[in-house]
Amino acid sequence: MLKTRSGFTLIELLVVIAIIGILSSLAVVSLGTIREKARDTKRLSDVDAIRMAFNLGWDAYGSWENAKNGCPKDNTLVSACTAGYLAEFLPGIANIHDPVGTISCLDNSCEGPCDYTFRGADDEKNYYNMVFYLENGAADFKTKGCYVLSNKGITFLK
Repeated sequence: MLKTRSGFTLIELLVVIAIIGILSSLAVVSLGTIREKARDTKRLSDVDAIRMAFNLGWDAYGSWENAKNGCPKDNTLVSACTAGYLAEFLPGIANIHDPVGTISCLDNSCEGPCDYTFRGADDEKNYYNMVFYLENGAADFKTKGCYVLSNKGITFLK
């Protein structure tokens, strides 16, 4: 007479546990990438709002200059630009920050996530620019690194 077994062997249980471990580690790695892409999407949304405020300011006041846009000086965080037309056309600018970066993009030479940094504006040279960082890339910007928003568009810095 044959014995029927009523359970799993230790080997079978170990194989199932190993498979579950491998699948869960793959899910965790994938989740990290998804989070980076989500933060990059938020960054691009913020940058687009800032770009729109600059363009509205140009249309209304005909100037990129700091005295009109409200940024106190060059190389400052964009959230400090609260007095001029940027605050007029983007009332929540004081609350716009990078999702994880807390220091100026110029302070860390843009080696990792950093807060949006206004570098300057000049009517004679017809420009404004702001630096921001993408962790993983999103939309049309696939490369990780620093980007510059200017009146000419967004370009890769390094």
